[in-house]
Amino acid sequence: MKSATFFAFFLAMFAMFFSSSVAAVEAESSALEKRAPTKPVGAAFDATVDLLVKEHSEIVVKAFADVCTDADLNSALKTNLRVQISGLINVDFGLGTKLSAALSTSVKAAVKAEVDAEVKAEFTANLKVNIAAIIVKQCPKKDAACIKLQAKKIVQEAVKLTTKASAKISTQIAAKIQAKVQAAIDIQVKKFSINLILVKINVTGGVDVSNSVGIKFKAAAGLVVKACADIVAKQASKIRAICSA
Repeated sequence: MKSATFFAFFLAMFAMFFSSSVAAVEAESSALEKRAPTKPVGAAFDATVDLLVKEHSEIVVKAFADVCTDADLNSALKTNLRVQISGLINVDFGLGTKLSAALSTSVKAAVKAEVDAEVKAEFTANLKVNIAAIIVKQCPKKDAACIKLQAKKIVQEAVKLTTKASAKISTQIAAKIQAKVQAAIDIQVKKFSINLILVKINVTGGVDVSNSVGIKFKAAAGLVVKACADIVAKQASKIRAICSA
């Protein structure tokens, strides 16, 4: 009888102990779940990519816009481009003025289109992929802890990518701008000459315009280098903040 009573007492104590242990484990698990970070895995990686793509794109686009403004193009055209109209008709009835205006609009559009095309081809088209590759090289797991630790190195590699691309963009523009400007001139001359059988239109100075513009765009690479040097510390700080959020 005593043995049965003791055994029953033992089972009751064991059940109480087991129930308490399970409750404690569940409480601890619940607490850990509440303390667990809510940021999805890879969020820091994506945010870092977006940050670098945005800011480096802005640097390059601004540099190429600043070195050759609309005013610079107007000056180059006014200084170098010459329109000559000759033939049996001595008075051009405002043709020269209209052609000059059309040439200015056409050449400026051609220059802008060429700059946009080169920036896209050599830089922005694959920028997101290239920035992502830079981060993965430093942090294969794309984890926030590693990205935070390697923030400065990641920014430095992004700067190398940006400065190298800007130098190539400058070279490409310088190599192609003459053909683009001349094509823009030829289109307008042909357009204005269609119904003017007795009038000859001659436009000179396209090469000088191209040279003037090309020299300005060569300076863009230097502006990019300076801008990138100024933001290394700031971008690294922003990345660390992203990874700590």
